[in-house]
Amino acid sequence: MSGSNVRVAVAEGSQPLSPPERAPWGGFGTLLLTAGAQSGIQFLAVVTGLAVVRLLSVREYAYYTIANAALGTLTVLTDCGVTQAVLALGGKVWQSPQALGAVVAGGMRLRHRFAVLAVVIAMPVIFVQLREQGADLSGALLVTASILPLLLSSITSHLLEVVPRLHQRLGQLQRIQLWGAALRFTSAVVLVPLFPFAWLASLGTGLAQTWATWRTRRLAGSLAELDAAPDPGASREMVRLVARAAPGAIYYALAGQITVWLIALFGTTRAVAQVGALGRLAMLYNIVTAAFTVMVVPRFARAQFGHGSRASALAVYWRAQLALLALLGMITVLVAVYPGAVLMILGREYLGLTREVVLSAAGGALGTLSGSAYALAAARGVITSPWLAVPLALLVQIGLIMALPVSTVMGVLWLGVLSNVAFWLTYSVNFSVATRLRR
Repeated sequence: MSGSNVRVAVAEGSQPLSPPERAPWGGFGTLLLTAGAQSGIQFLAVVTGLAVVRLLSVREYAYYTIANAALGTLTVLTDCGVTQAVLALGGKVWQSPQALGAVVAGGMRLRHRFAVLAVVIAMPVIFVQLREQGADLSGALLVTASILPLLLSSITSHLLEVVPRLHQRLGQLQRIQLWGAALRFTSAVVLVPLFPFAWLASLGTGLAQTWATWRTRRLAGSLAELDAAPDPGASREMVRLVARAAPGAIYYALAGQITVWLIALFGTTRAVAQVGALGRLAMLYNIVTAAFTVMVVPRFARAQFGHGSRASALAVYWRAQLALLALLGMITVLVAVYPGAVLMILGREYLGLTREVVLSAAGGALGTLSGSAYALAAARGVITSPWLAVPLALLVQIGLIMALPVSTVMGVLWLGVLSNVAFWLTYSVNFSVATRLRR
C-alpha cells in the first residue's frame, strides 16, 4: 500500500474496532485453548481421512489419492507466498478496514490469476494419470473436476483468514474451522457408504469447505472492507515479495507430494492406494505440529536472549528439537511394536503392510521434526535461502530416485525418510551457523 493512502486510511478510519478476544484466565489459558482447538481440527481431518480409506475400495482410493495429491500441489502453487505477503502488508494497516480490505483484494486478484494458470496446466496431467491407473473416461473426468470446488474455496479462505488472525479473532475463526471439519467428516460417513466413488468423496469435502469459506468471508467482512479496490502500491510490493518466494514454493509444491507422483507414475494402482492410506496415518503427526506451532514457536519467537540470560537461543532451539524428537520417537516405537493394531485402523486390505507402516511412521516423524526446525528458525528471523536449500534438496532427491526402487511402496517411503533427514539437517545446521555468526 502506498504511504499516502495508508496514512489517509488510518486517519479517516471507519468505526472503532472491537478489541481482540481474551480468555478470562489470561494469556496462557488463551494459548491452551487455541492449541486445543487447532489440535481438534487436525484430529477431525485425520479421522475423516481414515474413514475415507475404509469406505472406498482400493482402486477408488487410489484415484482419491491422486486427486488429493494434486490438490495439495495446486494449493501451494497458487499461493507462492501470496498469503504471507498479505499477512505482512496487512499487518501494517490492520486497524483500517478500508486499507486492509485493499491489501486482501490485491492478494485475491493475484492468487486467482495463479489459480487459472495452475488449473489449465495441471488438469490434463491429473486426467492422464487417472487414465493410466485404469480409470474410465467418465470416472477420470469426474475425479479431475471434483477437486475444483475445494481448490477455489481453499485459496479464497486462506486469504480471508488473514483478517481475523490479524485482529486476533482466533476463537471465532476456529469455531468456523471446527464446524467445517465436522461437515467434512459427516459428508464422508454419510455419502461415501451410499456411493463409494472417489469423485463424490472429494466433492463432499469441497462443499463443506465452501460453507466454511462463506462463514469466513462474513467474519472477515465485519473487520475489513472486502469490496475495496486493490491498492496499486500494495500490489506492486506483493508481486515483489511473491517473486522472491516463488522458486522455493514451486519446488516444495512438487516435492511435497513426490512419493505419490512417483508411485502413480511407476507403480500399480494398489501401490498408489497403499501409499495414500499410509499417508493418512502419518497425518496424525499434524496434531503434534498444530500444538507445537501454537504453543512453542510463538514463545521462542518472543523470548529475549541477552548476555545475562541463562540460556542461549541455540541451546533452547536444540532443547525444543530434542523434546519433540523424544515424543515423536515414542510414537514411532509404538507403531513398530504394534503394527497390526495400527493397520486395523485402515482396514483388512492393508493388513500386510507391517514393515511399510513402521517406515511411514518414521517418515512422518522426521517430516514433523524438519518442519519444526524450519518454524523455530523462522521465528528468530533465520530462513534458509531457497537458492541453497532447493539445489541441495534436488541433488539429494535425484540421487535417491536413481538409487531406490521408486516403483515400490518401500522404495518411495525410504525416499521420504531420507529426504526429511536431509531437510532437517539443512535447517538445523543453517540456524546453528547463523546464530553463532550473530554473536
